[in-house]
Amino acid sequence: MKNRMVAGTMVMAAAMFAVQAASAEVAPVAVPFHAMYSHVKLVKFSVRNDSKEPIKVKAGGDELTLEPGKVVPMKLEAGTKIVAEEATASFAAGTVISVVSNELADNTLVLK
Repeated sequence: MKNRMVAGTMVMAAAMFAVQAASAEVAPVAVPFHAMYSHVKLVKFSVRNDSKEPIKVKAGGDELTLEPGKVVPMKLEAGTKIVAEEATASFAAGTVISVVSNELADNTLVLK
């Protein structure tokens, strides 16, 4: 008799939990759809300094000195800013020279 009572209680408890689990609502989790496709888009382009003096720029986290007449290949993430680090005849210090976009892909950015 005792075994039947324990078994019956366990069956009733399992039935109660099963009903709650079946009618439970999924908790909303805000996951952006683009998170599945979060591959960083890198844009390949080059920069040419056509001025008479070197231009020191910061592109993303890197600082570069663009020598006059030299072409420098770059590969940066779309949306990265290219900023003048030091004042020159053409750019004041802190000036945003360009923002990398898909339009720069396989092209040359000419600085005068």
